[in-house]
Amino acid sequence: MKVNPRPVRWIDLRSDEAERLIRQRANDTANILVSMHAYERLEERGSITDIDVYWILQKGRVLQKPQKNKKGEWEAIIQKKVNGNRDAAAVTIIFKNSNKLKVKTVMWIDP
Repeated sequence: MKVNPRPVRWIDLRSDEAERLIRQRANDTANILVSMHAYERLEERGSITDIDVYWILQKGRVLQKPQKNKKGEWEAIIQKKVNGNRDAAAVTIIFKNSNKLKVKTVMWIDP
């Protein structure tokens, strides 16, 4: 029996809701916009690739409550182990009125 997830509460987005939205939308990579800043960080970090970013969005975990940015859009940090042993994260904007996601930046998450 498949359980339908509860509707997204856009007024106060929870981490599990953000994770579900990011994963669903990222299944179609055409929904993913990557900022110039994020591309620059990919080049700077070298060992995080665009394929890693897609993998992070499709399989990662949102561990903190999303925050609203200055434009009133929800931003979440989603992270996943890449290259076998190190966590990488993508700061991701979740648009309410679109199926698009925007990767704002990427980073390593060190303990």
